[in-house]
Amino acid sequence: MSDSERIEKLVEFNAKAIQALTERTNEFIQSNARAIQALTDLSSSILPRIDEMQRQMVNTQRQMIDNQRRIDDNTADIRELTLENQRILKYLESGKK
Repeated sequence: MSDSERIEKLVEFNAKAIQALTERTNEFIQSNARAIQALTDLSSSILPRIDEMQRQMVNTQRQMIDNQRRIDDNTADIRELTLENQRILKYLESGKK
């Protein structure tokens, strides 16, 4: 085999190798593009749910604060009523004597 034939075969071999690598690279690019699209689609469906969960958490915290205020108000009312009842009871007891 002459040198020119060997060079020709090497060139042909390299061309096939380059073609195979190019095809494989394109497959990887397409695969990555599909994966990126899938992740983008997934984030598009997850982010609104996360936003909704955050809104629900804020609403729950507000409700807890409102409930605590009501409890505090009711506790204060109960104290006032207890004191008033004690005053009435003392008044009634003092009238009996």
